[in-house]
Amino acid sequence: MIYLEYILGGLLFGATYSLVAIGFTLIFGVLNRLNIAHGAVIMVAAFAGATISLRLGGAESYAVLGLAFAASVVTGGILGIVVRSVAFAPLRNAAPLAPFVTSAAVAILLEEAFVQLSNHVVWFSPEFTSFPSPLENLGFDIGPLYVRGVHVVIFVIALILMAALQWWIHSTHTGMAIRAVEENPNMAWLLGINVKRIEIVVFAVASAIAGAAGCLIGVSMGTVNPFMGSNLLLIGFVIIVLAGLGSVRGAMICGLLVGVIETTVVGTVSASMKEAVLFIILFAVLVIRPQGLFSALEAKRD
Repeated sequence: MIYLEYILGGLLFGATYSLVAIGFTLIFGVLNRLNIAHGAVIMVAAFAGATISLRLGGAESYAVLGLAFAASVVTGGILGIVVRSVAFAPLRNAAPLAPFVTSAAVAILLEEAFVQLSNHVVWFSPEFTSFPSPLENLGFDIGPLYVRGVHVVIFVIALILMAALQWWIHSTHTGMAIRAVEENPNMAWLLGINVKRIEIVVFAVASAIAGAAGCLIGVSMGTVNPFMGSNLLLIGFVIIVLAGLGSVRGAMICGLLVGVIETTVVGTVSASMKEAVLFIILFAVLVIRPQGLFSALEAKRD
């Protein structure tokens, strides 16, 4: 029965990993480049939500929690556009490694900035800044299983966001344009699609989703810190490689899978082993199916 609890908890929390990986995947699908600043965007957005909650008394108010969530989403979206403008747009014709380096530099700058803010802003903490919410002590029993209320809320919100994203990509003109740019940006341009505008939209949406994930993770953990983005970036990378680069649906499913693996390993072995187990599984998948479990890319795009 204890394993069932691990699986349930992993599925509920793994939905946030799906959101992290979806944003990562959307940007890669359009630009064919990895955005190393994606984790830092999550971290900054989480701090934005935590700030609202701390300053407005979020421990007692669902309205404040909703406002904190909105602040995280908006912060993520705006910061994503800034990252594109600084780290990607000026290097459109540069070597493929150049945006990797510049986005990594942006991530380091953001982390260091928030290390300094954590040491000097009175309502932050040098190590872990509190993210109060009324969901902190909420929980209930499902038969013999105990479920944290915050995990249920996170799962429901994540499912709504993922369903909305799937509808947007497959049922709107902008979504179809995004898929056309992912398939062949030059042909999309010839067909009259404004590729630059699509890139901006994708960065905004992907980073807004990352902001939502940052807020949900901060609420679940009860704290945020300047280095949380680095760990989430690593997990997001594992997920998109497992899923197959470019597969949004695969990122959703593999995020849930990674959540289950993490909670099971932490509950049965130790917390220090969860990254090792993930990379062992990643290595095995790459050996058996190098293109990933749900690869949407039939051939490598130049």
